[in-house]
Amino acid sequence: MAWRTVPALVAGGLATLAGALVVWCRGPARADSAVTDRVVRWCAAVWLRAAGARVVVHGLEHAEPAATYVVVSNHQSNLDPMAHLQALPLSLRVLAMRELFQIWLFGRAMRTAGMIEVDRESPDFRQIDDAAARSLAAGHSLLVYPEGRASPDGTIGEFKDGAFIVAVTNQVPVLPVAIQGTCRIWQPGRRAIHSGEVRIVVGRPLQTSGLTHHDIAGLRDQARDVIWSAHRDLVETMSAKAVL
Repeated sequence: MAWRTVPALVAGGLATLAGALVVWCRGPARADSAVTDRVVRWCAAVWLRAAGARVVVHGLEHAEPAATYVVVSNHQSNLDPMAHLQALPLSLRVLAMRELFQIWLFGRAMRTAGMIEVDRESPDFRQIDDAAARSLAAGHSLLVYPEGRASPDGTIGEFKDGAFIVAVTNQVPVLPVAIQGTCRIWQPGRRAIHSGEVRIVVGRPLQTSGLTHHDIAGLRDQARDVIWSAHRDLVETMSAKAVL
């Protein structure tokens, strides 16, 4: 049964509209305030509750609220950003696809809040790097999905270098995060939404101090290995629970 679809889309849409109005009306000068973080987190929480997504998080001790990270995660669903925004105790700004910024009011609010626009077909790396540097300097962590797109079957694809270039350039730790379960709740390419459990594992930060651009590939592969291992354990744990 996908009876969650209409309530989730309606409640989530209304919460997003309300949050967008608040952020937009407050203006860019207040985008870095704690109020913006609370509004974004509230919107995410409404989406998750309306979708019936029960989020369980492990490893939060690895995420220091006062620290700044480039957060990288595998990508399973449109619901992933909501789960990460609500679950992680960080001031997060998201690298998001350009199509979202073309939505009236929502796109304006995303720009006002400091979300970073990415054209997946023809990315402007200078613009992305400059925006990321400003966001990190303001004390925000960046949430990036290095696969670029949500996995159609929940498996983890190859990682692109962008997030790791940003981390090394700004000498900011990479925080690897694994997520499992969102693809069962809201499968990529489908409208139907089902309730279910989402599990997130936060790994130990990968330090970038002293690293150069020659180290980017190694950092990328290290982060992917950490996420792949944690994700494999999540799949096994949740599969065993489903059998019981």
